[in-house]
Amino acid sequence: MKTKVTLLVAIVSLGLLVSCTKYPPGVTRLQEDLVVYTQVDLQKDFNQFKTFAIVDSIAYIDNKDSGHFLNADAQTVLDQIIMNMQNRGFVKVGKNDTPNLGITVSMIKTTSTTVYYPGWWWGYPGYYYPGYWGYPSYNYYYPYYPTYITSYSAGTLIIDLADFINLTEDEQIPIAWFAHIRALLTGGHTLDQVKLSIDQAFIQTPTLKTNAN
Repeated sequence: MKTKVTLLVAIVSLGLLVSCTKYPPGVTRLQEDLVVYTQVDLQKDFNQFKTFAIVDSIAYIDNKDSGHFLNADAQTVLDQIIMNMQNRGFVKVGKNDTPNLGITVSMIKTTSTTVYYPGWWWGYPGYYYPGYWGYPSYNYYYPYYPTYITSYSAGTLIIDLADFINLTEDEQIPIAWFAHIRALLTGGHTLDQVKLSIDQAFIQTPTLKTNAN
């Protein structure tokens, strides 16, 4: 593994994956600013995918509660993700139209510091289980070594991209790409900054595009 860390960018490369962490434009304070972290399987040829579907609301999880919400701001977040996927050549379809890719979106806020392992919130009530997509007996999994984040105290938006074409024989749905946007829910960031951070997540992943159309 080779790791290169600077003040603004940390890139970790290991075998089949690439991950990037970056601060969106205009940031000045490390502790309070939005941080965009992405990870993708470099062996994944996204040209095999044509369609995607996205959840109809954002799952919300904190220390005391969980559920879903869809207000104007949440819809703006979903629309920004949709726009970026369409700009990369993917076609949006309904969840019942056998999409090649499925996008889940969650907002996590806790007040305690903890070690994070991708997927721990999947056991929470209200999160989007594989049954939402029509795969009730399946589980999600990361086909690459996951990242660890020590705290969600500021709140984090998580975007997961599930691969429905390359299902495994043991009923696993691989997560082809994910993005974490840290430091939300603090009240100090505008919706435009959140949208820019979503754009940054896609900018950090140039392989996430298709010519399948």
